[in-house]
Amino acid sequence: MLSNLALSARLLALVTFVHASITVETIDGLFVPLSFARRAGDGPIGVRLTNKNDVSYLTPVLMGTPPQTIQMSPSLSQNFIAVASPPTGVNDQSFYNPSISTSYTAGIGTASTQTISGESVQGIYAGETCTLQSATSASAFSYNASIILTNSAVTNDLYPLGARGVLGYGLGSPSDAPPNASLVGTFLPSNFSHAVCGIELNHFDDPVPDGILMMGAVDPTVFTGNFSNAMVPASSPTSWSVAFDNLTYIANGVSQSMAGMLASVDMYHSDIQITSDAAAQLYAGVPGSQAISNAHWSIPCTSKFPITLTFSGTPFTMTERDTIIKQSDGSCIGVVSGGAQLIGRVGAPFMRNVYTQFFADQADGSVTFGVGFAAKNLRQASTSPTSPSTSTQPQLTVRPSATSTGVGQSSRSQLNVQDVGRSLRVMIILVIAILSGLNLG
Repeated sequence: MLSNLALSARLLALVTFVHASITVETIDGLFVPLSFARRAGDGPIGVRLTNKNDVSYLTPVLMGTPPQTIQMSPSLSQNFIAVASPPTGVNDQSFYNPSISTSYTAGIGTASTQTISGESVQGIYAGETCTLQSATSASAFSYNASIILTNSAVTNDLYPLGARGVLGYGLGSPSDAPPNASLVGTFLPSNFSHAVCGIELNHFDDPVPDGILMMGAVDPTVFTGNFSNAMVPASSPTSWSVAFDNLTYIANGVSQSMAGMLASVDMYHSDIQITSDAAAQLYAGVPGSQAISNAHWSIPCTSKFPITLTFSGTPFTMTERDTIIKQSDGSCIGVVSGGAQLIGRVGAPFMRNVYTQFFADQADGSVTFGVGFAAKNLRQASTSPTSPSTSTQPQLTVRPSATSTGVGQSSRSQLNVQDVGRSLRVMIILVIAILSGLNLG
């Protein structure tokens, strides 16, 4: 009997040791423990984008142990999770509180992240467990994120309306950042050949105002035709930035066009930003327009002001619904702003009119990135994101490469999370069978 118990203990210890020693290689080329990133359920992760009156889009993120639900603004250009610490002496549970989380790890060193206006905000590095629950299935994705904890005094220049954090989908990180800071880099295994995420943004007065960011797939029910794709230059200073060919507008009743530029595509942005000279040229053709700052122009609310951006030869048009922004005092400003230097912005007003994909391709050990747009198919209330059609499933586009057993920077086997899960299940079944046999004996 004692020998059986001893053998049982050794077998259980073996399972624990194997589980702890298994690592998963991320797209960043790093090997991390299995506990670092785990998937619950199969299929893509449909991240809900709650529409806050067309001003911002929020998604709930579970942070810490026990979990705290923190509303965050997803961003393709931000590289981290940035989260505001609670104000001193204020019991506001909408803020993330690291003092009540047993999984919080204090970091070393300070960090900075860029605000909406282009300024920088200082914070401290920290580690925390973060979970994204799918709004379209029972799936979830958890990982031990590197976060930037900012002062509670940070204004809405970093955190948009209703947000207590920014959920960064960017790929870059400074050299002194902790490893595994990238959400996308952690989500993707190293042995993929093509992976894509899809973004559906809607208007607040649409039949379904909320949107979905589909991690690992695109939703064919909300776009038509083919994507017009543009590649991210290797030298781009910002993640998911692509060039548009040109911008077309109406000047004194006549269609005019100006050259495009490299621009950050991100629903975190609330404008279309170009250079100040280009913006001044554009508004010079809008009767009644007037500069109200170095970057913004007021225009009559009844202006004819469609804006068309062309990507890879395909034009996509925004109407006055998105190009004229009404202010609380009844005045209106144009969605196009000035101030861009090396890189402009293509924000939510444009993305509400298209279906967006951002993707990565891996071949011969190198990874390239791109952004594409397709004509949008407006979702109806009967096909709410919380109850997707069973007849048309999302197009799964995270595919393993043909040489998925290849060896990268380490001699360890490259396993994706699902492979590891299957291996563990088989091992646990074998252990249970052995223990059952011993007990019967």
